[in-house]
Amino acid sequence: MTSSAIGQSDLPARLLADLLADPLVGAIFCAARECGGEARIVGGAVRDICLNAEKGKKTVEGDAADTPDRLAGTAPDIDMAVSLPIEVFAAEARHSGLAVYDTGLAHGTVTVRAENRQIEVTQLRIDHDQDGRHARIEATGSWEQDAQRRDFTMNALYLDEQGVLYDPVGGLADITARQLRFIGKADNRLAEDYLRLLRGLRFCAQYPELWMEDKDRAAMGPAIAGLAGLSAERIASELRKLCAGAGAEAMILEMQALSIDRALFNQPFIRTSVEWEILRDIWPYLDFVARLGMMFSKGQCVAVATRLKCSRQDIKQARRIDAGRPEALQKMLGTPAWQQAVYHLSPEAVFAYGEAALAGLLAPDQSRLRHIASFQLPRCPVKGGDIKRAFGLDGPDISRKLTAIEAEWVASNFTLTAKELLGVGKDK
Repeated sequence: MTSSAIGQSDLPARLLADLLADPLVGAIFCAARECGGEARIVGGAVRDICLNAEKGKKTVEGDAADTPDRLAGTAPDIDMAVSLPIEVFAAEARHSGLAVYDTGLAHGTVTVRAENRQIEVTQLRIDHDQDGRHARIEATGSWEQDAQRRDFTMNALYLDEQGVLYDPVGGLADITARQLRFIGKADNRLAEDYLRLLRGLRFCAQYPELWMEDKDRAAMGPAIAGLAGLSAERIASELRKLCAGAGAEAMILEMQALSIDRALFNQPFIRTSVEWEILRDIWPYLDFVARLGMMFSKGQCVAVATRLKCSRQDIKQARRIDAGRPEALQKMLGTPAWQQAVYHLSPEAVFAYGEAALAGLLAPDQSRLRHIASFQLPRCPVKGGDIKRAFGLDGPDISRKLTAIEAEWVASNFTLTAKELLGVGKDK
């Protein structure tokens, strides 16, 4: 394999230094070297560094760094590849004290963990007999052959321990041209793994300046029917990243136009271009489940979250979204009493604000939206024990009295003290 023209000095120094200085990355480099092989970083982490180099150290994520769902300072997801049998690498890694988990041995993959970090390490391989979901794996010692089985050229870039970049399929040229290009023929690559369709859309959402050739976009059509057979976890992972991208709106609308929404969920996304004019400012403040709630008809969030096999916590949130919110409280979000409304609507206050704006119940206001999203809920100064001591109540009577007193406190815009609230309660 030939090293690309971009050497270590041409890459963003800070990002490169941070990546190569990662202790877990260094330990994996060392373990592979100790047993006679080589490890390289591959995929998204390398792609992002190269995008930084091409954009003057300003990534797409950097363009949107001030939006709420951008987590500054978080460690990047890192994948690595090794040029030796995965069992040999895993044994050496364990011998060196690393925690190694056999999370994907059938695909030549293990997960190496240290503290709160984990990296997937995969043996160089060739994929055979792909049917859109599965493949027969053959090990190889060739970095070039490993690159050929990957999806897009910009994801087949490898970075070694010295910071030398390897580009076997022309990914750097495509990054420069901002072209998202399949490795080989698009229709063949999509038929091998239907998830590549969603990955393509996801990359275009994450990097809105990317473009695809018309023939590659056309190749997506025949692959859409295969999406329903993908695992819920793989679909959810790609959709979650797509929805967090700076270009999410355009890709969600494209999914609607291609009927990908119906292929995945048997129901359509509902937001129109006109509604996106309102939703655009609200979207960054929503988490994934709330975004699902915005994308589908009312009352469908639990069904969609269940289809995606979301966590129990996510399903609980979806139930709250499906339950609906009083219109009076939603309208109140647009008034000076908005803090009281947030208290009652939390933790779905931002979602409620979005619903209200889309329904015309309030005029969208960026300043108000930021305040709602950042509002720290105050704690009622009166507790159940206070009620018991002040009024001599027990059981359900304590709860009823506490609810009434809490209502007085909220109505005062959280200004009444415990002494004042208990005095009001005695008057009643």
